[in-house]
Amino acid sequence: MLKYTKMSKKILVFSNGEKIGDGIIKLKLLHEIKIRLPEHKLYWLTNKGKTVYSSTLQFISCNYIDEILDQADLSPFFWNKISKKYKLDNKFFDYILDTQKSVIRTVALKRIKHKNFISGSANGLFSTKKIKNIKRRKYYLDYILDLLDLIVIKNTKSSFQIPINKNLEQLISKVLSKEKSYIGIAPGAGEKNKIWSLENYIELCYYLEKNNKTIVFFIGPNELYLKEKLKNLFPDSVFIEDCINGYQNIEIIMATTKYLQLAISNDSGVSHMLSTGFCPLIKLFGPKDSKKFTPENPNLFSMSSSDFNSKNINKIPVYRVIEKIEKVLI
Repeated sequence: MLKYTKMSKKILVFSNGEKIGDGIIKLKLLHEIKIRLPEHKLYWLTNKGKTVYSSTLQFISCNYIDEILDQADLSPFFWNKISKKYKLDNKFFDYILDTQKSVIRTVALKRIKHKNFISGSANGLFSTKKIKNIKRRKYYLDYILDLLDLIVIKNTKSSFQIPINKNLEQLISKVLSKEKSYIGIAPGAGEKNKIWSLENYIELCYYLEKNNKTIVFFIGPNELYLKEKLKNLFPDSVFIEDCINGYQNIEIIMATTKYLQLAISNDSGVSHMLSTGFCPLIKLFGPKDSKKFTPENPNLFSMSSSDFNSKNINKIPVYRVIEKIEKVLI
C-alpha cells in the first residue's frame, strides 16, 4: 500500500493543447483542482498541441500547475515508449483526468500507470468511474468540471477571479481618468467570418461618443492596419496597449477591464481576455454556437446571428447591439 507525504499525491490532466481562448477558459479548472485537491501536485500534459500555460499564460498558470509536459507525442502501441519526449513509462498518478475525447489519444494516455482514470472518451468506456449520469451541457468547461466531480465533489462555493498585477493596475489608472466612462471595443478576430464589419463598429462608436463615452480600442495583431483609421475617426479614443510598457498585451487587456463600464467584442481571443468578470462584456457571434463558448456569468452577454436566422454575423443589426448596451448599462 502506498504511503503519501504532504504533496506527494499527483493528478495528471491531459488535453490536446490550449490556444489563448481555451487557456483562459480553463483557468477556472486549474483553480478548482487546487481548491478541491490541495494535497495533490498538478501535472498538465498535452499530446501534439502546445499549451499557452507554458508561455503566454504562464504568469497565471504557474500559481496552479506544478509541472507542464508539453507536446508529449503519446503512442497507443505497447511496443513503443509511451512518450517520445518524456519518461512516462515508470510514472504513477493517483488520478488521470482526460479532458478530450479522441479514442486513440485516450488509449495512449491510459498506458500511463494510475490508480484512477477519468475520461469521457467513447462514452466513458475507458473510465474507472462511471460517467453515464454526467449531464453533457452545451458549455464544454462544465462537462470537464462534471468529470472533476467524479474525483471530488465541491462542498463549498469557490469563486475564481483573474489575478491582476497591482503595479499594472496603478499604471492603467494613470491613463484612464475616473472622470470618464470607458467602453472597450475589440473589432477583430482571427477568422473573417467571426468579424462584425468595421462599418458597424464605427457606427456604434459614434453612438457611444454622442452619449459621452470614451472608446478604448483593443486591436489584435491581424488588425494593426486599422489603427490609423480609427485614430483619425476617434481622436479622443485610447489604445491602452500603446500606453503601457513592461507587460504582455494579454495582461494589459485583462487589467483594463477593471476600468471599463462595458466591452463589446467579436468571438475572438481578445474576447476571452475581456471575459474577466470585472466589467460586462457583450460578445457577438456568427457561425459558432454562442452557448458552447459562453459560460454562465451575470457579466457576460452573447448576441448571435442565429437569432436573426443567419450564420452571417453582419446580420446582427447595429440598433439591436445598441439596445443591448442600453439594457446592460441601466
